[in-house]
Amino acid sequence: MQNYRTVEENAAEWDITSRHIQHLCRSGKIEGAIKRAGSWFIPADTPNPAKKTRSNTNDYKFVGTKSRIFNCAIELFMLKGFNDVSIQDIAHTVGIRQSSVYNHFKSKQELLDTIYDYYCYYYLNDRPGLKDMEAVLQKESLMEIIRCIRYNFREDYVHIMSNITKIIFQRIAIDDRAREIGKSLMVDQGIQYVESVFDRAIEIGRFAPFDTHAIAVFINSTRIFTLFYWIIDPSPENMIKLAEDEQALYKYVAAFVTDLKPPAAN
Repeated sequence: MQNYRTVEENAAEWDITSRHIQHLCRSGKIEGAIKRAGSWFIPADTPNPAKKTRSNTNDYKFVGTKSRIFNCAIELFMLKGFNDVSIQDIAHTVGIRQSSVYNHFKSKQELLDTIYDYYCYYYLNDRPGLKDMEAVLQKESLMEIIRCIRYNFREDYVHIMSNITKIIFQRIAIDDRAREIGKSLMVDQGIQYVESVFDRAIEIGRFAPFDTHAIAVFINSTRIFTLFYWIIDPSPENMIKLAEDEQALYKYVAAFVTDLKPPAAN
């Protein structure tokens, strides 16, 4: 399409992932983006959306003092709540002067915005794209397909992403940005992704047609409930029970879909 670029072309120029750009397109945050034949196309003169984040940050690989401030803020916001933590508290915990915090973040609100931006930036990075899922859909079991489409934080940042999730859940009733992240990333995007995977599985003849949206809502809701319940009670015993309950629910879904007969070949 003339005067438009693909998601992959923009991802290479903007130095952000294709999945993150697709999320921004679905959320209506890239002006002029249009969808044709299942693919997003973006006007050629569109500026880098990473530069429009609330915190004006487009590089989240913090090092040194900035990294310590950022990680400390997440821990304190999660443990005490955003409103009950001051810049002085963060500086004291890090072991620096209060003025040093302002060398890296202009305010406590900018710190929170950066935490939210970090979460949005990395949330979609680990889930395989539809092209990556093709081989799985062709040959793997249904339980393996479900395992692949469940969202899990990567080991190298599971702790920080889990703590930010707790902050979002704490503030979701009082903070528009937290509510937007919960609805857009966790709910809407999660359902759309699972639905698109099963739509593709039906398209290639792996399963008989079924209500993929209903199954996607069930799988995604199960994952969100598990995550929420784990935040309430993060004990090892509860984590084991939640994992067992989650697997039992997924086996129920797998049994339902497997019992459906694939359409006969023409």
